[in-house]
Amino acid sequence: MSNRRKPHILIVLLVLALLALSPVGANAQSKGQVEEAKTAADQALEALEAADAELEAGLEYLEEIQGQIYNLNWRMDKLSSALAEYGTNVANLEDRARNLVVDAYTNGGRSVMTTAFTAGNIQELITTQALYDRATTLDLAELDQLGAVRRQMDRLTVELLEKEGEAEVLEAEQAVVVASLSEIQGRADAIHAEARTKYRTAYAAYKARLAREAAARAARASGPSAGIPGQTKGVVCPVKGSNYFINSWGYPRSGGRTHKGTDLMASYNTELVAMTSGSVRLNTHSLGGRQVYVYGDDGVTYYYAHLSKWPSGLSTGQRVNKGQTVGFVGDSGNAAGTPHLHLGMVAGGIYVNPYPTVRPVC
Repeated sequence: MSNRRKPHILIVLLVLALLALSPVGANAQSKGQVEEAKTAADQALEALEAADAELEAGLEYLEEIQGQIYNLNWRMDKLSSALAEYGTNVANLEDRARNLVVDAYTNGGRSVMTTAFTAGNIQELITTQALYDRATTLDLAELDQLGAVRRQMDRLTVELLEKEGEAEVLEAEQAVVVASLSEIQGRADAIHAEARTKYRTAYAAYKARLAREAAARAARASGPSAGIPGQTKGVVCPVKGSNYFINSWGYPRSGGRTHKGTDLMASYNTELVAMTSGSVRLNTHSLGGRQVYVYGDDGVTYYYAHLSKWPSGLSTGQRVNKGQTVGFVGDSGNAAGTPHLHLGMVAGGIYVNPYPTVRPVC
């Protein structure tokens, strides 16, 4: 009897053992999947941060090059203006030298006239002893001044040529950096797209970290550089498409100026939208190129510069809604040949740093 029961007992024990083992196997599998997913999410976050760091380093370098180009262009404008002014002075002084020759001949100075016919140019003529012998004290002062102005013009011309050469080298380097940044941005966009699709939690953590860092910088700062993210809460990103930027507030600009905004790099003709509802004003300027001002209902003025064009039908005084197209990314004005949006923000009559506002939404 006892022998007959043993197989039944063994079967029961085996079934119980299998039942006991089944949950352990299921739990182990679920835990493995969770760990695998977490590892993948961590890797996605690391990839996002690496892409962000690479873009930031490239933008820092581009900003440095553009700063040098801005300064070179400013210096070349000054040199060109100085040369034009000196050229006018030279023309006036040469007229005076010619009059001196005529006067010297009229008063019997044939040697002066003979010298005038044999001189290669006016500069050679005014340095001859024959003319100096006939010149008055006033004439001599003017002749000396003409020589000095000529020498200064020669020096400025040489400097201008040097600056133009430096600018050409920097512009070529800038083109290489922009092309490299475009390639980096393409890879970063792919990483962002994958993270948004597959690793939403990791991507949300990444965006939250960027927002916290921007808020922390604003909290540490004081004055306009702190921005006004509280007042501008609820705005949308002004660039309707892929873009990349750094906190370039306060960076040096030509003529001793500093950067009063945030430069958002994007492809040429990328759509730009109103960050909030308000009215607009269209403008054109040598520095900012094509511009649009959005006078927001939140009391902040949003300034968009370097546009390629405005949307058809948009006009000064028109009301726009948040998210409505107000322009397109370009490189008009002194954009140094790099398509981007220069975004400025004015609150209480002063420019404030847009970075803490756009970092969470772009």
